[in-house]
Amino acid sequence: MRRHIDQVLNGNLDEFEMIVRHFERKIFSFCYFMLANRQEAEDAAQEVFFKAYRNLASYRHESDELLLAWLYKIASNHCRTLLKRKNKWLLLMPLFRNEGNEKSAEQTFSDKADVQLQLLEGLTAAEKEILALRVLEDRPFQEISAILGISSATVRKRFERIKGKLIRNRNQLEGTRYGQQFEY
Repeated sequence: MRRHIDQVLNGNLDEFEMIVRHFERKIFSFCYFMLANRQEAEDAAQEVFFKAYRNLASYRHESDELLLAWLYKIASNHCRTLLKRKNKWLLLMPLFRNEGNEKSAEQTFSDKADVQLQLLEGLTAAEKEILALRVLEDRPFQEISAILGISSATVRKRFERIKGKLIRNRNQLEGTRYGQQFEY
């Protein structure tokens, strides 16, 4: 990767495509996990690579793993920003309610949300980051701590809490679905 980075810095923009192709699936998966929306994740992944390109001259590491950690850090910051904006928007939405009973196409689509994504409801952005890096990307606690800028012990403890939260969410979701089957 260092060769590709050097060539990009020397003006060969085509080499950046090699970097993107090498890491795009991992960055997209991370963004999708954080944002729970395919289109937003695609846009976010593009933005992450754009930011990486703009700041490539400041990147000073030699290994592919450290480059991936740097990209995860950019993705993490970008997704957090998007989630903050989205939460502010959701607070404003009730002020602009649809007066009719018809659902918008977006509401209809979001009503059919995946059960796995429903399990993630209630998790903070920081918790989703840890979960994505540990479970989806199979990163060790030490590397996650470097990406997030917190101690490895803190990452471990938070991961244990997240697992407990997910179990409670699953039990609650299963209980809700079971109860709905028998409503008249």
